[in-house]
Amino acid sequence: MNSVILPLAAAISVAFSSCASSYNGGFTEASAALPNPPANAEGPWLGTWKSDVNDHTGPLWCIVQPTPDNPGKYDFRYRAGWGVFKFGDYTHTTPAKLGKDGSLALSGEMKLPGGLGTYQVKGKLTRETFSATYQGAGDRGTMSLKRPTP
Repeated sequence: MNSVILPLAAAISVAFSSCASSYNGGFTEASAALPNPPANAEGPWLGTWKSDVNDHTGPLWCIVQPTPDNPGKYDFRYRAGWGVFKFGDYTHTTPAKLGKDGSLALSGEMKLPGGLGTYQVKGKLTRETFSATYQGAGDRGTMSLKRPTP
């Protein structure tokens, strides 16, 4: 039994660490390129998510950027955690338009990886704040993020 579990655990660990380093590298690049003060809502965000149903909470990272070759849409590239677990990287693409003040309205559907379900997401990003709510079949809650410190 241990001869199967140990290699499986090692494979899962390598898979998660390669996802993490890819995301971490992208987040580090986006943070280094962020102007001070930010020009608009695009770029890196760091904060937490919190369930209103069961009070679970965890860290949340997001990189917001225009969707390449798809004007009028933005990619919200998330990475989330819960306890000691770090979830994989996933991207939520939604129609959005930057406001004259640099803000971005967020509204759309987000399908989480690993069969975790589909969620409705609504919120607003300014140059300095990212506040949103999410709701799915078994959960609802909030996402609160701010700009990472240099």
